[in-house]
Amino acid sequence: MGELLSLTGYEYKKIFQKRSTWIALGVVLLWTLFAGISGILGDYYIEGEKVYSHYQMVKQERYALEHLEVKELNQDFFQKMQADMEKFSGTMEGVSEDAEEFSETMEGMSKNPKAKENIIQYWREYEKANKPYSNLYILLAMMENRIGDFNIEDVDGMNFYENRSRMMELIFQGEELSEKEIAFHEKENEKIETPYAYGNMLGFDNYFRMQAPNFIFLAFASAIILAPMFAGERASRMDALVLASRYGKNKLIQAKILTGLSFALFASLGFTAIFLLETQIIYGFSGWNLPIQVSVEGFYLNLPVNLLEFLGIAAGCSTAALCMTAMIVMFCSAKMKTPFGVIIVCFVFIFAPIFLVNLAAGNRFLYMLVCSLPTSMYYARSVAAHQLLSVGNHCFYFFQWVPAVYLVLTAGLACWSYRCFKNHQIR
Repeated sequence: MGELLSLTGYEYKKIFQKRSTWIALGVVLLWTLFAGISGILGDYYIEGEKVYSHYQMVKQERYALEHLEVKELNQDFFQKMQADMEKFSGTMEGVSEDAEEFSETMEGMSKNPKAKENIIQYWREYEKANKPYSNLYILLAMMENRIGDFNIEDVDGMNFYENRSRMMELIFQGEELSEKEIAFHEKENEKIETPYAYGNMLGFDNYFRMQAPNFIFLAFASAIILAPMFAGERASRMDALVLASRYGKNKLIQAKILTGLSFALFASLGFTAIFLLETQIIYGFSGWNLPIQVSVEGFYLNLPVNLLEFLGIAAGCSTAALCMTAMIVMFCSAKMKTPFGVIIVCFVFIFAPIFLVNLAAGNRFLYMLVCSLPTSMYYARSVAAHQLLSVGNHCFYFFQWVPAVYLVLTAGLACWSYRCFKNHQIR
């Protein structure tokens, strides 16, 4: 074991001596940092005058969600929302009339300082009144988009859950789920406590939204870094020397595979930790115990878990998918002669599923196959997709069976890669 770890350390040293490694990791780090702060960059202007920065708007919404008077989506919450908006409308009625006088053209508005000032004040008051409910309006708009004949203004604490159940039925019908799958999802929905707890879900929504692009960047960077693991030895004609060394045909190959898998694991944990730290500072995770149904990513799901549990599921599946990608990179490296060829193949493997998932939607087998690929597992909603794997009387979500398949495939590809490099013909 000591020799294996020593050889693994040597492989890590080789990796980090390459400029391409630092460039790839640097690009991923810059992207991760940008992804964390992108939502607070820029300002909001009205007629050329700065009203708020996006950071101030996020800060205001976070405060509003963390200091709600009613913290459940019940009848009291919807009544308070209606009362707040009506109170706001009554207070700003005069302002609106002044603004309408000059709102026929942007030119007329800008020429009258009073109208411009009133519009800015009107917008600020509207934002202040709307912040506690802006996320709920997004959920209601999603519901309206699915149901069709639906009036957002008529929703209250009594019919909100009835309308959501109706929405889910339409989704299941559109996805042509089996009766067994529909019954399973309905049973899962019964496990969710109602009325839903409500609060600050901004941090989780931001993480779920950016997880896929973050990991796709990291996956391609890992492909660039790990592509020379075996193919680099061939390209530099060092394979004969490697195989002739003391541990060349056993522990050195094992060390290379261990290096690739551990690199993917540490990279996933490290960059995820950086992004979570950014998100905590800006948006906060105070709503960790809220059901996922109050978030944009979880609204279409019947999975009975809270936001923190779903974050763990999504991050865990992404880490497993990145390790699977790393193993595929090393397998290609063991089979191919140059790192460049490995990078091209892995580029297609990483980015093709983004486009294939829509093309395969009409065929259930192909759709589930594409959704089980590593790239698809980077999307938070995909890990709990409605299509289930049925075994006997049991149904399983993607996040329950795909990581197990990855584990088996990783072991198989590791053995195959070992044999390919060990027994390849040296020229």
